[in-house]
Order: sequence, then structure tokens, then C-alpha cells
Amino acid sequence: MKIEVGTKEGVLRFEFHGEKEGYEKGIFYLKKPTEGEEARRRGAEAVSLMDKLKVREAFCDISPLQELGRYFVEGVLLADYNFSKRKKGEEEKLFWVDEAPWLEEILQVKEAVFFARDIINEAPSRMNPEEFSLRARELEDIGLEVLVGEGRWLEENGFFGTLTVGRGSSIPPRVVVVKYRPANSRGKIALIGKGITFDSGGLNLKPSKSIKGMHMDMAGAGAVLGAMKLLPALEPDFEVLGIMPLAENLPSGSSYKPGDIIEMANGKRVEVDNTDAEGRLALADALIYAEKQGAEVIIDLATLTGAAVVALGELVAALYSTDEEEARAFLLASKASGEMLWRMPLLDDYRKELESRRADIKNAGYGRSGGSIMAALFLKEFVEASKWVHLDIAGPAMIEKPFYYMPAGGTGFGVRLLIEYLRSKK
Repeated sequence: MKIEVGTKEGVLRFEFHGEKEGYEKGIFYLKKPTEGEEARRRGAEAVSLMDKLKVREAFCDISPLQELGRYFVEGVLLADYNFSKRKKGEEEKLFWVDEAPWLEEILQVKEAVFFARDIINEAPSRMNPEEFSLRARELEDIGLEVLVGEGRWLEENGFFGTLTVGRGSSIPPRVVVVKYRPANSRGKIALIGKGITFDSGGLNLKPSKSIKGMHMDMAGAGAVLGAMKLLPALEPDFEVLGIMPLAENLPSGSSYKPGDIIEMANGKRVEVDNTDAEGRLALADALIYAEKQGAEVIIDLATLTGAAVVALGELVAALYSTDEEEARAFLLASKASGEMLWRMPLLDDYRKELESRRADIKNAGYGRSGGSIMAALFLKEFVEASKWVHLDIAGPAMIEKPFYYMPAGGTGFGVRLLIEYLRSKK
């Protein structure tokens, strides 16, 4: 969607007239929204109407919306996405609006979200750890530091879980570290994204129905990379460290096996109960590394469990946190962004399900009952002093049918949520 400022005659016009809705003489009347998320959804409805009427160019007088106009235009921008059409270079729609001071800002947000969506939706044979690393390198052009760790670097920095998960693939694992460092930093926040670029389940092979869509199991890493892309424009006065462990979880003669024991960088020994509980092994590495780098606050995003989808469906992510202030900050960011969260309990009573006779902890419990909570409890074992937030985004990161401004497939969920959170910390 291309946005132009000004008025334009001879194109479809959208106007807001309270409860009145209908199509008359090139004017479509939309119900006037009363809050930001409703305005975003009205914007998505406008794009849907343009598609229905095969209109390529439209004008909207957003002045009746006042401050809600920015959310309407944001909904317009976010809704006009189709991965296959973007790959083909199809001509974009043209949307005329009145000039507004916030326009450049939401255009930047849209670019960050689309950057993440494009990465997440790419075919898995292309978007492997190597290709993801190349996309991350693009952020050097906007002044961010990008480190791509592989081989010996992974061993020296304790990414033993990531190395183990990636053993079955011919493409070796990597870790991308992106740094935003202002001149006079007043602190450090780490953003961690799960980057399993394809998850077959390993030797605990997924069934056909479950393996579909597993090229999007790196949606957490895609969201972190998208949010990092916006930081030079956002200009927070604290350091932000983006950490994305990347691996393919594939079955082969060199794959890790159920019953294997991994000694992690913090000295804890993990028994592999299920090779399809691989993401938490890579995230554990990143959590340890983030604390060693001095992060006071650590946030991780991961398409971690099917149990989170069973509990909350496709539209809501599970929020876990060891810190009440950080949890509240994310719930406020959720309300501002429209990316929905639900606070979940870190019930220590479920920790016994992860007990191992042969190691300090197992990487999975039995069955799907409480699976999202147990995964969060596993990760909690690898955070010592930092404030920690875990977002299980398995539901909204990839959806089957479009929902207003969220497209089917990879949605880029988490980019705007992280931006709102970081903006609140300025």
C-alpha cells in the first residue's frame, strides 16, 4: 500500500458517519470507531472493500476520526499484504489521506512488520540459518551492529543446546546478535527470538498435519529482527540486544536422540525427553548468554508450544513473567498495539513433571496438559538475576485465515508489541 498526502478526485472515497454504512456514488460509509484497535480494524475493512470492488486507488478524509486517524491508516497499511504478490512485484494500491504528523512513523512500523512477515513466510529451503543471517546483515545499513556466530564461536559462547538441535541438518546452526547502542546508555534490554527455521520434530518426527507450516517456527526470531530494524528511528536511550539462535531440527544419522544429555553453559544438565521440544534448548542458550552480556531485562518470543494454542487459540499469545512491573508494561503495550496477550501462571507445582533421574531437568513433560506452563518453567531455570518475560506466540504468529489486518500465514506478531514496549521505556 502506497500512501499519498492530499485530496484526490475521481477515486473511491471513504467517510465516517456514525452508524450509517453503505455504498453510494463512490462513497462508502464506515461505522465510526471509538478506540484505536477498532479504528485499525476499520482500516482493514476499507482495504477489503477495495479488493472486493477491484479499486486500486482510494481517498479517505480521516479528519472526523481526530487522533484515531493514525490507527485507521495503520490498519490500512498492515492489511494490504500478500506474500506471493509481493514476490511477484505486483503494483501496490494507492491510498490518499490528509497530511498528518504521525504518517512517517507508522510507515516505518509497517516496513518493520512487513520485513518480519517476508522472512517468516519464505520457503524453508531458502530461509535457513544462512539466509536468515544474510537478511540480518541488512540492518548494518541502518547503523546497527550485526554479529553472526557459527562453529567455534557457538562453542566458546556456550550455545550447546543450539548446536545439539542443529546436528541433524547439513546446514549448520548459527546465532545472530544485533546490537543497538546509544552514546550514553542507561541500561540494557535483551530481545530473544526462537529461530528454528524448520522443525520436523527431529527423531520424534511430527505427523503430516503438524509438520505443515513449520517453516514459520522461526517467527519469534523474525519478530525480533523486525523490531530491531526500527530502533534507529525510535532512538531509545538504552542498549537493546537482539539474540536469535538459528537451527534446522531435522532427522538424520547425526541427529540428537531421546535420552541424550546436554550440559548447558550454566552447568545444568538437560535430559532430552523429546527432540520435538527443541526450541527451548536454543532459547536456554540465549537466556544464559543475555545475562552474561549484562541484560537487566530479558524478553523472549517463541512459537514454543501447541498447548498455548489449545489454551488461547490463534489470536492470543501467552505471557509469563518473573517481574510484575515488566508484566504490566507488556499488558499495556498489548492494549496499545492490539496484539493480544493473556497472563499465564508460572506454577512451581508443575516443575515436578520436568524432573529427571539422570540429569538436572528434562526438556519436556508428558502429554499436552499444562505444556505451555511447563515449557515456561523449563526456561525459567536458565534465568538467574534478570527480570524476565516469556511470550509463547505459537497461536498468533501464524494463522490459517486472515483476521482484519493480520494475513493468513506469518503475521509478524510481536513486532508492534515490542515497539510499544520499548517506546514505553524511553
